[in-house]
Amino acid sequence: MGRMNKVYGVENIHLGNKVSIGDFCWLEAVDRYGSQQFTPLLELRSGTSLSDAVHISAATRIVIGENCLLGSRIYIGDHSHGAGRPDPASLQVPPGQRALANIAAIDIGANCWICDGAVILAGCRIHSGSVIAANAVVRLQTDEPALIAGNPAKVIHYFRQAQ
Repeated sequence: MGRMNKVYGVENIHLGNKVSIGDFCWLEAVDRYGSQQFTPLLELRSGTSLSDAVHISAATRIVIGENCLLGSRIYIGDHSHGAGRPDPASLQVPPGQRALANIAAIDIGANCWICDGAVILAGCRIHSGSVIAANAVVRLQTDEPALIAGNPAKVIHYFRQAQ
């Protein structure tokens, strides 16, 4: 565990063996936000390594598989502050006071490499062995290992085994 980390909802955060967490990371399992209540799970499986300034926020479920490598300045969140298409009245509410919305679990398979600056949004399912390129903004699901890049992110190519 590195320096200057913030951890909230520790009773709903599960760390496997030999998980490494860098400096200035923020892990949160959000069980209450305003009047909303949640039953979150944030799980980092064995051998996973987080570099510096990684922010992971779970209101429902985020599972990061075994032996994943996460670069620096990454955000992974299974929710947003307010709806994706807000009505005009809700725009008068400060974002930090809007109800959490767009809530959907995130599953990241084993042996994934998530490069610096990536953002992984609600509802993602990333297959084991995938690579998420630097600064990608990801909201997709993959059924086989892939290189994922861009904003918005898309599959650049699949890593298929040699025949």
